[in-house]
Amino acid sequence: MSRADWSFLEHLLEEGQEYSTGIGRVWLTVLFLFRMLVLGTAAESAWDDEQADFVCNTKQPGCTAVCYDKAFPISHFRYFVLQVIFVSTPTIFYFGYVAIRARKDKRNEEGEDEKQVGEGNRGVIVIERESKNATKDNSEKKEKKEESGRGGKADKAPLEAPKLKGRLLCAYAFSILLKVLLEVGFIIGLWILYDGFFIAAKYECTGFPCPHTVDCFVSRPTEKTIFTIYTQVIATVSLLLNLVELLHLLQLAISHRLEKRYRAEQQDYLPWSERVTAREERLQIHSEAPQSYKASSHVDFPNQGEVCFTPILVKAMGIRG
Repeated sequence: MSRADWSFLEHLLEEGQEYSTGIGRVWLTVLFLFRMLVLGTAAESAWDDEQADFVCNTKQPGCTAVCYDKAFPISHFRYFVLQVIFVSTPTIFYFGYVAIRARKDKRNEEGEDEKQVGEGNRGVIVIERESKNATKDNSEKKEKKEESGRGGKADKAPLEAPKLKGRLLCAYAFSILLKVLLEVGFIIGLWILYDGFFIAAKYECTGFPCPHTVDCFVSRPTEKTIFTIYTQVIATVSLLLNLVELLHLLQLAISHRLEKRYRAEQQDYLPWSERVTAREERLQIHSEAPQSYKASSHVDFPNQGEVCFTPILVKAMGIRG
């Protein structure tokens, strides 16, 4: 792989770290350190002479090749490489989806900022009193935030990243489910293909072109058995991490759902005045530009109730006068 390919993968990993859990980061550490690094440094040298040192007690042409093909339908090392590639593919696809989503969010934010700048250029001068009050309110809010941070109310902020929700949460859970299925499939496949994880020192071969039952001997069977057991133990650890993360995401989704339902029920039981104030606060957050325009004008427009009752008061005063 070239340096540009590694930099692209590094960029994907950096963006994906913000949209994953702590268990997912541990899984990535296990993948890079205990699987890919071991496969690239130690395991490759253990299987580099497996075909050259596979010796059979016959000189019949083609018998050794046929016996080797029956003993090892696929090389253990290549099987481990395929296992790592297939298991890590859902995570790479998820990180690519995160990168695309982050770029779209950036573009949307830039478009909103440009709209706000355009509306501000049209706008009107804000009264100094309002700006002073706003600065006072902001300073009070900052002081309250600092005090709450010093006080240590840790129950408000969850441990998970707040960005992991909605479609991202579903895509992340789906990628973990795919990893679980692939990991289980590769572990069971290796067990069925080689009838276990232990490599025997002698393999008995029969069939054409061998004239009779031929004994073939495997090179370094103990070392290969150790590496095979090691890779499958690490695969089992990765599988357990994925299962724990799935349960954690399920718990996170259920807690979010219950929290939304609790907030909806609390808002239904609120009195009418508090509902109106909460709705006004929401509108005030999303409409800062119209508020600045109203604050800058010297004419105070009456509310809807005042418009309705003003003519009645004028008539009453005229009658009395």
